[in-house]
Amino acid sequence: MARIKSTPRQISTPSAPTSPIAVPHKPNTHYAEDVFTSSALLAFPIVTVVLSSLLPSDPVKILAYSLPLVALIQAVNILFTSPAPEQVSKSSGNKKKKQAKSTVSTTILGLVLSILLTPFIHLIYILFGAPVTVSIPATFLLSAHTALLALFPILCTFPLDGVTWINIVALKAPLTPAYTAALGTIAGAWLGAVPIPLDWDREWQTWPVTVVFGAYVGNAVGRLVGAVLSGKEKKL
Repeated sequence: MARIKSTPRQISTPSAPTSPIAVPHKPNTHYAEDVFTSSALLAFPIVTVVLSSLLPSDPVKILAYSLPLVALIQAVNILFTSPAPEQVSKSSGNKKKKQAKSTVSTTILGLVLSILLTPFIHLIYILFGAPVTVSIPATFLLSAHTALLALFPILCTFPLDGVTWINIVALKAPLTPAYTAALGTIAGAWLGAVPIPLDWDREWQTWPVTVVFGAYVGNAVGRLVGAVLSGKEKKL
């Protein structure tokens, strides 16, 4: 009789359930950069055109009247944006309310700190050649506009700790639209001061018309650059 070879039976053991692997993600900012960028890109060019046409007639009056509008635009960009998906995907109603309160408190804190830092920016303008004893209201209002354009978004999107702000000053912070807009504001204000000492005797060469115009143009360009860079990072 032929011998039948028996093959060893393979006993299958139930496999242990695999747990999903947590994929690390970048920390979220306090509000969505996309909405902030898109809305501000539409608002600030309009403000720039209006300011450039009205400023030469009465810089102090126009800067004073437009300051609340700029603060409102910045605050709206912060308040009326939705949190990142991972923050609200499994959140309860109470957590959403807490996050809304946190956004409001962050906005208020950023605005208050921007106001408190305005005299410091005023001092920086003086160190870079702004008039010391004349045009003080104009310089102070210019400093307030600079604070709202450059500092307000950063104060609301970056943590308020020493290491982060050392990186911001050292130009090592992430190139978010808020950060590139701040850099553009500073660069634009510096370039805007170039035409003032030229002997053209034009009305728009009055301090600080060209500096304000340069700050707003630089802010819009910087914000656009940041939007493009952040869009490329998301695709990657």
